[in-house]
Order: sequence, then structure tokens, then C-alpha cells
Amino acid sequence: MRGRARLTRPRRAAAAIAAAAAAALTVPSLAVPAHAAAGLTGHAQAGSALAVPAAVAAAQAAGPIKPPVAQGTLRVAGDLRDGRSVHATGLSWRPSALPRGDTLLSFEVGYAWQACRGRASGHGTGCTKAADSTATPFAARSYIAGHRDTGKYLQLTVTAAEIVETDPATFSFRAIRASAHVVTSATVAAYPRGRAPATEFVNGLPERRTGSDTEEFQVDPPHYNTADGAVTDRYRIDNGRWRAVPATGVFSTGTLRIGRHQVAVATSDHAGRAARYFSWRVTPLAAPEGCTRPAGRSCWYPPHLDATHHPMRWDWQIGLVTPRQRTGKRAVDMYDIDGFLTSGREVRQIHTRWQASTLAHPKAVCYLDLAWEDYRPDATPSTRGGYWAGTQARAATRPAGTFPAGTLGKIYYGYPEERWVDFRQVAGLMPVLNERIAMCARKGFDAVELDDIDSFDPSSTTGFHLTPGDARNFLAAAFNDVHRHGMTVLWKNTPGLSWWGVRYTDGAVVEECYIYNECFASAQRGSHQDGITCSALSGGTPCGWDDFTAAVSRNQPTGKWVGEAEYAADGYVCSPGQKCSGQHAYAAYCRAVYAPAHGFAAVKFDVDLDGKMFYPCPKGS
Repeated sequence: MRGRARLTRPRRAAAAIAAAAAAALTVPSLAVPAHAAAGLTGHAQAGSALAVPAAVAAAQAAGPIKPPVAQGTLRVAGDLRDGRSVHATGLSWRPSALPRGDTLLSFEVGYAWQACRGRASGHGTGCTKAADSTATPFAARSYIAGHRDTGKYLQLTVTAAEIVETDPATFSFRAIRASAHVVTSATVAAYPRGRAPATEFVNGLPERRTGSDTEEFQVDPPHYNTADGAVTDRYRIDNGRWRAVPATGVFSTGTLRIGRHQVAVATSDHAGRAARYFSWRVTPLAAPEGCTRPAGRSCWYPPHLDATHHPMRWDWQIGLVTPRQRTGKRAVDMYDIDGFLTSGREVRQIHTRWQASTLAHPKAVCYLDLAWEDYRPDATPSTRGGYWAGTQARAATRPAGTFPAGTLGKIYYGYPEERWVDFRQVAGLMPVLNERIAMCARKGFDAVELDDIDSFDPSSTTGFHLTPGDARNFLAAAFNDVHRHGMTVLWKNTPGLSWWGVRYTDGAVVEECYIYNECFASAQRGSHQDGITCSALSGGTPCGWDDFTAAVSRNQPTGKWVGEAEYAADGYVCSPGQKCSGQHAYAAYCRAVYAPAHGFAAVKFDVDLDGKMFYPCPKGS
């Protein structure tokens, strides 16, 4: 999505199963009542901050499931002063005992800091988001007080959530939450007078060695004492000229050469000057690796055209727990289905028993999300003091890899159960993704679809200010990992980088290119996307999906496959048999997207991708 909101968006994977899981319930946060206690006095250490009792108040949870259990006393410790760190301490959480048959999918603890003008009865009043809050709630146990927090109380809210599966057959699950809060009894003290101002990098940094040739950095607003005059905040890249840090605190390096680089940020006022530095090395991007399988076995490459010389038929069912077979004239050659919910037995059935359109039996694509989803078994954020780290009884159920807390950013487009991740942290994320890809391979999938690769579009999407270079660096590792596991891989959306992705992937899945007139490179020529200027198909940077279908190779002699989805909820493409005129007519859609020489396997779906609607071109059956 390039700076505009789609009319609709498929409710992907298990999140799409809400209809089948109507009984699932999210319990509101359960606030632990505050009790008066000794608090901060003056501007001393914050360790004696207002306490909250350990016992969670009795609350009504959905069914017999109880809320997470708190132990200890929540406090805010540290130096309550502009530019200094405070942190949550004294309170630990664990999941409640679950009824027999229920399964804990994940357990996470998040931290939210607020700055309040006043306090009353253990609650802050006139509270707003604390000035220097970060984009990573599960890693926000500590907080650096900001200049705009000066003279205000800090309120900390800690929320624990247990995601519980209650019915495997329908993948019904519940999110049960409980929270506690504490308000400091003293306000944030001013920055020391006569001390040089300071700032710090926030919301992540690139790894010390990266294949990304562009970076964006973010720094907090300066910490300073107003008595020392106005602050100048500047940055420079390598030995370039000094520039003013934008009001957002975010600045870009521009395109970088291979080799060592350094960013410097200097803050100064009448009290002096202080600087922050970060050095890293840009390395050549990992080259594409071919798909390989053990014992000389061959990989399956999805062809553009099937045996009848038409775009190979597919079905997209990531909103179902159990895949639905298409038979007769509705049979397809490929099913794109959820990697976690689909079993190896079901994949074998597809390969050996199901009817295909032109193949002996259909092929199976493993849908995986590159965003974090709290209902997955690897969702518990990995922190040094996290739940899994200190739990022996459930050690056997802990996944081999879990997401590092510091990689989890903003909520994904209104889906509170999903969050974007920091693609720069390849070393932290690849163990999680590698385990997911290995799961697909163990189940016998032929290919993998990786979703949500457009986290840099725009760069503020995730809270980490990612760049196309960051995406290419991570995706190159991800795509090569799929190939090393003996499966082919599908690109997803992001036409501005399709000219690059076609080198690493073996096909593509695209949503709503017809409604937005972005299916073919010819329509995008001259437009600017993702930092590049789009060319026609014959140029170096085509932004249409025909750069895949036109990519002829030994493994894919008719080109690389592309599946295109339009959604009923858009109200743009009419269904077969409806009387519609112009480009809204179903036949017009198929003529434009499916019929051209480099056309795609075009289908109109229901937005939930639950198998209820399936109108494949050319006739809808």
C-alpha cells in the first residue's frame, strides 16, 4: 500500500476465522486498584514509587478461563528526571490455570507510559502519551523521561494477555487480559542546569553489518534545561555537512556505498555540546539462491500457463481451518492455505487424493505472515525476564524460536492481534522465520507465500522507519531460506519492488491491482514508487506483475505464475451473471487481467478468503 488505504483488506489466516469462532471473546483490561503508599519524595530515586497490590481483583472472564495472575508489587524505579531512565519493577505475571482441553497459544506483557498533569486516588489526571515513548510496547519496561515530561507525573500501565485456543476444530480462541498501573508520587525533575544537552537513538538501529543501502534514523527530542537557552540539534552522515534534525526526529542517509559508515548527532546550547555516534558497514546484498532439495529431487516451480495454455488456476483459502476441495469444472491446480492450521496429513491428501484442473493432483502453498500474530505458537515475545524464560513446567511447549520483544512495533492496520516487525533485525527474526519455513517443509508444502513484505511503505508504517533497502536485506535472506528448504516462494504485492523481487522469487500473489489500475508495467511507466521510477516492461525497473509472467526460464518456460485477487467487499467487480457496464462487468475484468498474453490467474473472492466465494476467470466457474 503506497500511502493510501485499500477499500478493504483480507482478514488473513486465523484472524479471518472470526465467523467460525463467534464465541471467541476479548475481555477488557482488568485494572488493579491503587492503594496509597509512600512514593517519591523530591527528586530522589523512583524505587519507592506508589505501589499496587499484587493480587489481581476478582473479575469475570469468558467462560471458566481466568485472567493472568500477577505476583508482587508494581513500582517505578530509577531517576525521575529529564534524560534519565526509569523502569517497571516488582511485579511478575503468569498465565492462569486453563480448563482441560484449552491451549495457551501465547503470553505477552506490554508496558505503556503516560505523562499526567495531576494525580488523584492513585490515578493520573490529564494524562497523555509520555513524550519519548517508543514503538515497542513489549520491550518498554524501561523509559527515558523526556523534556516535555518535566513537571508531570508518570503513570505506568502494565498489561498481560493470554491468548487461549478453546476449540482446535474451528480455531476459536480468546484473548484474556489483566492490567495494573502505578503513578509516581513526584513529578519528573528538570534536566540539570549547566550540563550539555543530550539525545539518544530510538526505535531501533540497523545491524552492524547489513545489505541495506539506505537507512532512516530516529532520535528523541533533546534533553536540556531551559535556563541554558535554545538547543541546536544537528546530524551528519559520514563526513558530510551538518544538517538540522527535522522536528520528527527522523532523518535519512540517502543511498550508501558498500563499506563503513557513521552517523553523528550533536546537541548543543549555552551549557555545552554532546554527540551520539553509530557506526555500521554496508555489505553486498545476498545473491539469489536457487531452490534445492535433498537426494537430487527437483523443486516444483509454479508455471504461468497450465497444460491448456491458460494462467494456472488457484484458490486462496487462508481463512479456513480445513481446506475445501474444488471439484469438477471448478477444480484448481494450486491451493494457497494457512501454514500453521493445515496439517501434513491434509497436504498429503491434496497431493494424492484431490482433483486438479490440469495436473495429476493439486500443489499446496504454505501461507506465512511476516508480521507478528498473537494467536501463533511462536508469538510470546522473547525477553530476558519473560514468561517462558522463567517457567519450567511449560518449557517443553515453548517454540524453538520466538519474536524478540524489541522487534515488535505498531499494530497492523487496525488488527490489534497483529504487529509489524523490525526487518532490520535479521539475526533476531530469522530463527523465528526459519522455524516457520521448516514447518512448511515438514508438512510437505510445495511453495511458500510470505505476506506483509511492504513494511517500509511508507517508512513510518511500523514505527521503525524502515527503508526499501531494509526490506530487500531481510527478504533476500527469507527467500533464500525458503529455497534452501526445498520449496519455491511467492512475492506479495509491493509493485514498486517487483523488478527486484522477480530475481529472488518464483511467482507472485497480488491483491486488487485491477481496481487500482496497477496490474501491468505499461500503466505504471513514469510513476514513482518506493524510491524508484517505474519503467515499462522492457525497462530496468518495471512495477507491474507482468514482469513475473514474462520471466521465461528453464524451470518456468512459460513464465512465472501470478495469482490476482479482487474482493466482493470493494463493490468494484461485479459477479458473473450480474448486469454491469464498463470496467465493472465481470467479463471486462477477465479480459483486462486474465486474457492478455502476460495475464494472471484472476479470481474474485470474498474478503475473508473462507472459500464461500470463488469466481475464477474466464467464466467464474
